[in-house]
Amino acid sequence: MRKIAIAAVAFSLCLAGIAGAQPPERFFDLPKFTSPPTLDGDRNTVPGEWANALEFDCSPDQILRDGAEFGWRDIEQQASEVSVNQLNQNGEIEDSAVARSNADFSSFIWQAWDDDALYYITEVRDNVRDVSGGGEARAWWERDSMSLYLDMNNEDHPGGDPTGEYVNLNVLNFMAVPFGADPNSVCLITTVQNARVDVHDADALEGFEYGFRDAGDEFGGEADYVIEGMLSWEAFHRTGNLLETPTAGSEMGFTWLAVDPDGEDAYGGQIQCVAWAGGNQSEFANWVMVDDPAGPAPGTAVEVDSWARVKSTFQNN
Repeated sequence: MRKIAIAAVAFSLCLAGIAGAQPPERFFDLPKFTSPPTLDGDRNTVPGEWANALEFDCSPDQILRDGAEFGWRDIEQQASEVSVNQLNQNGEIEDSAVARSNADFSSFIWQAWDDDALYYITEVRDNVRDVSGGGEARAWWERDSMSLYLDMNNEDHPGGDPTGEYVNLNVLNFMAVPFGADPNSVCLITTVQNARVDVHDADALEGFEYGFRDAGDEFGGEADYVIEGMLSWEAFHRTGNLLETPTAGSEMGFTWLAVDPDGEDAYGGQIQCVAWAGGNQSEFANWVMVDDPAGPAPGTAVEVDSWARVKSTFQNN
């Protein structure tokens, strides 16, 4: 089990030889939802549903801007101090003018929180949909997906150091398929006794849910999609890594990693957004939970759905 987990993150560290300098510390205020979103893969189900949420551009163009602002670890490999373009070219289905560009992959990510959970939605432009993979059934790094790396208690532990220890690191991956359509549509790598563990148990994954929408060419690609997810604090408490439910003023380390294999039989490429992913949590960016409101304006009609009803809707589609 540990071997699988270590293999899963090896790819996110494939430029480890490049990494040397400590990246700048980055803190982002994370607004609080006034009403939780409906997990249906539509950012505008309710007018202003994601208004004022924290927004990131996760794309090759943004990495070039990051390099110009924060400096480069390796400009030829498009590795900035806070992000890296590790997309590959699949010569069978895309030419060099498309590969590793915004036409290959780009996305925007919105995030917010409330007393029950962390929420995000990502709108993805993609030229090829690939969720088949070629190896392990749970090898999320071989499938179109979005991963969130979390340092739950913001301990900034330099994992991967000579001790080989990891502290409070969690990796959640959401595959670009309808929730529940694949047994591995949600994957969790967590930390147990300073070792990385791949979690299979369905009960442990309860509370990590999402809505998916096939968006066609809506964002300019040919295989665009949307993932709208919820990560409940209660679920993180069950893993044993979240010490206290976040409140205003709490901080949490994070980074986003988008996987885009483009028809490769195995690992095909990825983008690390906002901060470098992997075991070194001291390189993560930081959320600061704030009370600044996100979501619909007061008086906007919001459909009330229990999570059980939402989940049932996904499973029946």
